[in-house]
Amino acid sequence: MASKKAKKSRAKSGRKTAKKGAKRGPALKKRAAKKVASAKKKAKKAVTSAKRTMTSAKKAAKKRVTAAKKKRSRNPLARVARVAKEVVQQATTAVSEGVESVKDMGENLVERVTG
Repeated sequence: MASKKAKKSRAKSGRKTAKKGAKRGPALKKRAAKKVASAKKKAKKAVTSAKRTMTSAKKAAKKRVTAAKKKRSRNPLARVARVAKEVVQQATTAVSEGVESVKDMGENLVERVTG
């Protein structure tokens, strides 16, 4: 019995809110339309600002690349010196690794002969 009363009261309250919504319908629709329009404007602004930042970032990156190219291409002697330093560094590491491997081989031979 108690459950039937609760259902009836819910049904009545639902009717009341429906009536109130019907009275305020046009005003609510106008407000909702304004909200949607303003949300669309904000979204558009965000997209355009994001595009602007992306294009400005790309332009800045291009400027950096071209500036780096100009600096390197101006002096061929500096390029030769830079490449030579890199080659020397690589040769040094290769020699030190070779010496390590020769030491290991020598130790292995000593162990085989004595052991």
